[in-house]
Amino acid sequence: MAYYEKRGSAWRAQIRRKGHPTLTATFDTKAEAQRWAAEIEGDMSRSRFVDTRAAMRTTLGKALKQYQEEVTEHKKGAAQERVRIARWLEHPLADKALGEITPSDLAEYRDERLKSGAAPSTVRLNMAVISHLYTIAAKEWRLEGLTNPCKNLRMPKNSKGRDRRPTTKELRKVYEEAAKLHPELPVIIELAADTAMRRSELLLLRREQVREKVAILEDTKNGERRTVPLSSRARELFKSLPARIDGKVFSLAPDTVSNYFAKTCQAAGVQGLTFHDLRHEATSRLFERGFSMMEVASITGHKTLAMLKRYTHLSPHDLADKLG
Repeated sequence: MAYYEKRGSAWRAQIRRKGHPTLTATFDTKAEAQRWAAEIEGDMSRSRFVDTRAAMRTTLGKALKQYQEEVTEHKKGAAQERVRIARWLEHPLADKALGEITPSDLAEYRDERLKSGAAPSTVRLNMAVISHLYTIAAKEWRLEGLTNPCKNLRMPKNSKGRDRRPTTKELRKVYEEAAKLHPELPVIIELAADTAMRRSELLLLRREQVREKVAILEDTKNGERRTVPLSSRARELFKSLPARIDGKVFSLAPDTVSNYFAKTCQAAGVQGLTFHDLRHEATSRLFERGFSMMEVASITGHKTLAMLKRYTHLSPHDLADKLG
């Protein structure tokens, strides 16, 4: 027989039936609790009962730690996901059992994060971790009876793509200021704006990967090998760099370059420009030079044309010139 109890804004259902374990679960509404109880009692009557006690004993925090060890550490973006998991572990929901977390719990989390100023993309990525965790828990950890609370939850809409492109004058000032911080920095910045390589792809390059007119990227964001054609200017820039004993093209670390770039822009009086905007700039330049969509995608490594479009901001002045 099922019993119902209102706790705060939620309803707790408990089922006690001879020959079966006592079960409890929490829901947003009494109607949801009653539906759950009816399904469980029906399964018990038809000998199709699934024991969900393991799911009710396992907290989100415990599951996240196991997920990090077994899943996160094998991902390309492990470092970023570890940061997201660390933040989840500090959230009150980390103390709640997986079987007790409701869609309204996550909806409340979503709304609070957006209200606090978090970017929609950040919130989506944080919730994607939870959604995948539930999938792994149900399929691989055999936590029976789990329902993914993210399944039918409305996710924040993606923010508008950035359309910041530096002017020639701004880039000239940035190069000048960058040279004052580190001799490699202006070369890195100009190559980023010319090749469309990501920061990590560029800074992890080894000398043997730069072969005449191309740079061969073995370790990319999507895990696929990519060959990037180099313009005559890019080839000149690579040749201008002294050979290093360790075989790397650059000595600077990715995070150092981002920090230096912010300082450089501030010194140059250039506002609203990020290092990743240089990839946008390079992608747009390729289209302005007449490359087709597929040609640009093969250079930049974008997997979908929709994502490529977000990185492309053609100059309206150039388009006007084409109109005549």
